Order: sequence, then structure tokens, then C-alpha cells
Amino acid sequence: MVRRALRPDAPQILELVSQYATQGLMLSRTLDEIAARIDNYVVATDGTGRVVACAALEEYSPSLAEVSSVAVAPAHHGKGLGSQVVLGIERLARARDIEELFALSLTDNFFLSLSYELTTISRYPEKLARYDTMTRSGVEIVPKRCFQKALGRSWPAPQLVERALTVRQRAG
Repeated sequence: MVRRALRPDAPQILELVSQYATQGLMLSRTLDEIAARIDNYVVATDGTGRVVACAALEEYSPSLAEVSSVAVAPAHHGKGLGSQVVLGIERLARARDIEELFALSLTDNFFLSLSYELTTISRYPEKLARYDTMTRSGVEIVPKRCFQKALGRSWPAPQLVERALTVRQRAG
């Protein structure tokens, strides 16, 4: 099931993100950071309610945000959960009237498959400033490719899987 994250999900999100942060694949987060921003996370859970995928929305301005912390538990790769949590983030962004999203990734295919376009990080001085601050504090930043998606006013917001299943169950 894909849904908005809840405060009790924070430790499981931390565990999931930390797997990739220790490999240098994404920036690390603390439990306090995740808990403070829990309303910006979307998660996918397995049948037992365990968080197996997540993504976050990092707002930079009223019209610009980053899709960040996209992580899927290794045992659940290849099931489309990464795509589903990113679509959940896109829906959250539209609900907040955000018109443009960007994402940084070490691979091209994932975001390209979700209709993001390759761009340059220099379009986002807010992110560059954040990277500068982090670098000065000793955090090593791994260079990544930058992708952009304009949501615009006429963007058809995707439904979260949970809602789509509920609608289908009622119809059936």
C-alpha cells in the first residue's frame, strides 16, 4: 500500500534511507529530521505494514521542490514501488501548488521513465547553496545527474495506489 507517512513510520524510514546513505548513494538523515518532516514523506508498506519504500518532498520555494530520499528495500526491488512513491510525491506537490519538481540521481532511466527531463543542477541555485553549506560542514557530496518535471496547472495528479484499489474494490 502507498500512503502518506505517519510519525510511527519515522524509524523505519530512517532504517531504509540509512542503507543507501552508508553506501554514499544518498544523503543521510537523522531520526529527528525525518520525524520533523514526516508530512513530506510518502511510503509503501508490505502486507505486514512494514515500510519497504519511501520518498520525500523537499520544498525550496512555493513553486519549486525536490523529490528526495527515494529508497526501496532491496528485497522489494523491481516491483514498481519506487515509481509509486515518487508518483505519491508528485500528488503531494500538486496539492501544495508546486509547479516544478527536480531530482538528483546516479542513474538516468528511473526518472526518465517517469517523464522527467535531464537538466543541469545549475538551474537550482537553492540546491547548490545547500550543497555548499554541507560541503563546508564536512559532508561529501557525490555528483549526480539532475532531472526536472514541470507539473503545471493542467497536470493530471496520479492517484495513490491505496485510493485506486479502494475505488476498484467498491466497483467490483
